[in-house]
Amino acid sequence: MTRQNRSRQTYTRKPNLTDVQAVGHDTLRLVNRRILLSLISDRQPISRADIARISGLNKATVSTIMNELLRERCVIEEGLGNTTPSGGKPPTPLRINELRFGIFGLDVRADETILALADFNSRIVARHSFKTGADPQALFRQLGKEIRKLRREHGEFDEAAGVGVSLPGLVDNHRGTFLMSVVLPWGEAPVRAWLEAATGLPVIVDSSARCAALAEIWHGKARYAHMRNLLFVSVSSGLSCGLVIDGGLYRGGHNTAGQFGHMPIDLNGERCRCGLRGCWDLYASDNATLARYRQIHGKGNGRAVTMRRLVEMVESGDLAAMKAVRETAHYLGVGIAGLVNGLDPEAVIIGGEITKAWGLIEPIITGEVTRNVLDPRAREIPIRRSAFEVRPTLKGALALVLNEQLSVPHVG
Repeated sequence: MTRQNRSRQTYTRKPNLTDVQAVGHDTLRLVNRRILLSLISDRQPISRADIARISGLNKATVSTIMNELLRERCVIEEGLGNTTPSGGKPPTPLRINELRFGIFGLDVRADETILALADFNSRIVARHSFKTGADPQALFRQLGKEIRKLRREHGEFDEAAGVGVSLPGLVDNHRGTFLMSVVLPWGEAPVRAWLEAATGLPVIVDSSARCAALAEIWHGKARYAHMRNLLFVSVSSGLSCGLVIDGGLYRGGHNTAGQFGHMPIDLNGERCRCGLRGCWDLYASDNATLARYRQIHGKGNGRAVTMRRLVEMVESGDLAAMKAVRETAHYLGVGIAGLVNGLDPEAVIIGGEITKAWGLIEPIITGEVTRNVLDPRAREIPIRRSAFEVRPTLKGALALVLNEQLSVPHVG
């Protein structure tokens, strides 16, 4: 937010009087520290003078916080900057010390689970794949062993910051529990408890769509630097959404926000896997697209077609594949228009294999949104594909831990 806009800010957030946290000296210090650390992460290498200018903090405060961060090895100095025009002492640029923390991320999908280890700059240094399977406890026991092994093999990190876990379906973030999913037939699973016991590290879990949304705001920095409200639509075997409201993930009162894939768009439609009828998921998910292709092409179409293969067929000009994907794009646009009317995001981001056919689907989605939004200004909302072609949910799992290190705490 620019200084000009700060004076016009309207404050409408009621303090949480059931769990009061007023702004004392320690809280204020933590807020300033996180802001400066985020600034360095976002704009590194950067000088102390530029940090003071951008943050609005005085140089003495910046210097005090920087000295703390240097002592704790969270940041390091990087050579010398350019000499000033007056010939004075050149500034010393600062950057994040990528070896301060190792960060683990787990991206759980119905068929495959990916484990990654990244440095404090979110650069992945190790990655392993596992079959997800039907027994969640066995999977996380195996993952716990692999995390312990990776810690031994990567002693270059000062310490491990934690494990972020992306899960498909309903997740109770507060309890760290997987609840249910229409694509992953597990029962309720205490994922955080299992992993913390197995690794001795703090564990944060969240739904895959919310993780993908978090990845966009933490790692798609140049695209969304000035945006605080985003809608992420995750298109895979199921359909779900992640909401960023005022710069933070919106989880809702029961930690289930974002399940718009199970919003009925045809009350007389077929019965969905969730038990409802006519869900958006039935018309705009990968499963819907593949079923549509089989219907158009005919049942005797040979070997099973994956979504990745279907997109390749679109690129080669296969008419049946193009027709199936166009219809999915139509339903995506219809659903997104409703969400734009209700949520008024500053941008809509779409992730999934189908976005590799962006040249085909983007005009259709944009056209449906333009025709169906109420506010003419909403027609200008950018609709973009994810910044990550491959597994934004993995980047989001890593971002869950990064978010704990860099985000500003709520007060009041």
